[in-house]
Amino acid sequence: MGAEASKVITDIFARRYADVPLRSQYFEEDRRFMNQAAAMLLDPLWTGYKQDKVSDIAEAGLKSSHDLLALELGREYLSDRYWFQTYTFNGNTNTQAHTYTYANVCKNFLIKMPDDVAKGDVWVKDRLSLVEIAFRMRAQQIAIANAELPKAIAKAELEDSRVQTSGFMRVPGRRVDGVRAVNARINAAFDELVRDLNERLRLAQYKLTYHNGFIQLFEDDTVNATVAVPFWQLVGNSPWDNVDFQMKEAIDRRDNGDRMAAFHAVCALESCIKIVSDLKGWTTGNEKGAANYVSNLVSQKNGRFIEVWEGDMLTKMFSDVRNPFAHGPGQSPMPTLSPEQTNWTIETAMTWIKSLVRRF
Repeated sequence: MGAEASKVITDIFARRYADVPLRSQYFEEDRRFMNQAAAMLLDPLWTGYKQDKVSDIAEAGLKSSHDLLALELGREYLSDRYWFQTYTFNGNTNTQAHTYTYANVCKNFLIKMPDDVAKGDVWVKDRLSLVEIAFRMRAQQIAIANAELPKAIAKAELEDSRVQTSGFMRVPGRRVDGVRAVNARINAAFDELVRDLNERLRLAQYKLTYHNGFIQLFEDDTVNATVAVPFWQLVGNSPWDNVDFQMKEAIDRRDNGDRMAAFHAVCALESCIKIVSDLKGWTTGNEKGAANYVSNLVSQKNGRFIEVWEGDMLTKMFSDVRNPFAHGPGQSPMPTLSPEQTNWTIETAMTWIKSLVRRF
């Protein structure tokens, strides 16, 4: 995932899943999904509204998304940037160039059919990459707006107070209420669009889900609904950023058959435990490893955030699952887990993290 890429390189779906078969060919379900995705990536994604004419906000967002993906795919444009019109005037034939908007370029890229349906796997992955980048970029914009909300509220409250004491007539309503309403609307609109995207991914039979900036595979519908979906919702914001990042790393590695997938899942769990210990004020600075942080959560003096038996189970996750991968085996067999054991570790780590975050 992004851990191994520089800040200049954009992490794209097509690169992460290059060696993971997704489609045997280009199907009718793919055509439908790409047309639906093209509609979502216009104003519904960037403004929360469906509009007859693409807004400047949507055009700017799509240009940025386009440029990032085009660079990674080694192309100047994802689809034709110009179209040409031939006309005759006074007996002379002339050709006039016209420019497509980036909204058109992105739409045409998504909905274009491959010349050979057998190329469906790469074709779909490239286009899912654009969807992923656009949703990730919008999520980042909303995260910034959410972080700046307290400052915006304070400014609006100050402006409201000035109007109230000025003696001048004013438009009914408080600015601060408007600021809160706009922020709530953009969050609600984006959340609804994410749910729509995930449902359309399901209908297209991709076995993929979008969460917190990334599209990734999932193994089981029930586990995804009861474990993964609420997990990603809980860790999508600060202070759980590293938990979110390390679990995405674990899933990417699992999907690519990497033996270190379970290691990263348990590291995500360790990060969660450390964050809880730090924010509760229980970290002493003398901790030598994960077991000491678990002890902080078990401590009676700290109010027994988790019970002793829970602490024992967590400690076993580190000693029996993570530690063998964290140290060189010498002449012993290289540690490895079966696919079933890897999935169990990821799902169990997610479940533990959900429990700890909810208690926090």
